[in-house]
Amino acid sequence: MTISIMRCDTVAHRDPTEVDEATIEETPATEEAESKRVRWTMALTAGVMGLIIGGFAAWATLNLGIASIAFIIAAAGSAYYLYQKQIPSEAIGSGLWISALVMLVLPIAFYLPAIVGTDGAESAEATGTFIGSIAGLLIWGFVFLILAIVVGAIGYFFKRRASKKLNQSSA
Repeated sequence: MTISIMRCDTVAHRDPTEVDEATIEETPATEEAESKRVRWTMALTAGVMGLIIGGFAAWATLNLGIASIAFIIAAAGSAYYLYQKQIPSEAIGSGLWISALVMLVLPIAFYLPAIVGTDGAESAEATGTFIGSIAGLLIWGFVFLILAIVVGAIGYFFKRRASKKLNQSSA
């Protein structure tokens, strides 16, 4: 003997073309939904570039004792700024330009406390620190100038590529 159990659902069935006001209010507008949606490729791109920029900012402020604060502020601020860009190549280009600017400031911020910190002390150690810091500023300043030019040029080409993509998509 077989027993079959039938289940009755109490859900009312509607015509699919019927739309009530509650459904309309629950469905966000497409523009509003787009703004609330996380763009993961932009988040990843902005996060990586933010870490790079934050790393350079921390390195620049290492002798000032505020490296961790500089890292957090630079990484978070630049990641937020770069996330606002339209496409990843535009964010990479802007991030490389920011990195190039930080690279120009890095040797100055790193060696300036050592140069100023000698306070005119007339000992051999203070004189050696002063001369070594000036030499380091000149040598590493030139090295980072060359690196900043290269990084800035690569950023320029990324920005140009992004501009072409955006012009093609809007046309």
